[in-house]
Amino acid sequence: MTVFLEKYKIFYAAVPKTGCTSLKLAFFELENGFPFRSFWANGASKHIHNVGYRTRERSEFPEARIKDYHRIAFVREPIARLLSAYGNRVIHHQELSLNKAAAGLEEYKLEPTPDLDQFIDRFIDYRKAHSSILHHTLPSSDFLGMDPSYYHRIYTLSEMDQFASDMSERTGQEVKVGRSQTHGPKFKVEDLTTKQQQKIREFYKSDYEAFGAYF
Repeated sequence: MTVFLEKYKIFYAAVPKTGCTSLKLAFFELENGFPFRSFWANGASKHIHNVGYRTRERSEFPEARIKDYHRIAFVREPIARLLSAYGNRVIHHQELSLNKAAAGLEEYKLEPTPDLDQFIDRFIDYRKAHSSILHHTLPSSDFLGMDPSYYHRIYTLSEMDQFASDMSERTGQEVKVGRSQTHGPKFKVEDLTTKQQQKIREFYKSDYEAFGAYF
């Protein structure tokens, strides 16, 4: 879920592919005094997202609980975020392979493990083919809402050191943030045609409207 640190009155609103895993791991260690380790129980994999902090959409925030919390979030330029999701979830984790998404690929008549052009061309359908692809490509505004002033501080990924310093000062504990879920090829905006960039910007229109000042 999003992170509630009761002791420090800190609330972190998570957004997939925006430092989400790294930040949750840092918060877990801050809250518990030891690093999180993934594990198996009854044949099921337990990781930071399903046993620690599940990501919530904005409509699920417990407003009464966090009204006096220090509320923070991270944002990322939408095209860069989508390209990161493609490289990590589609190429590295193979979530659109026949092994993991056969039913969805068949339903929408999609090629497995699409190249970048195929993925952008059939973007809407590929999002439907696997729940993880859908989750990791939802607009940031679905998780954060449309009002930046709701948060006491919004960071970008380039401000990770500043975030760690701010949290260390606020909690009196040393906060360090590693780098997780960075596997997979790296793509740049320049790898897309102008038409493809326009298509993505239109899809993430709400993110540009709400958080464009930070990109």
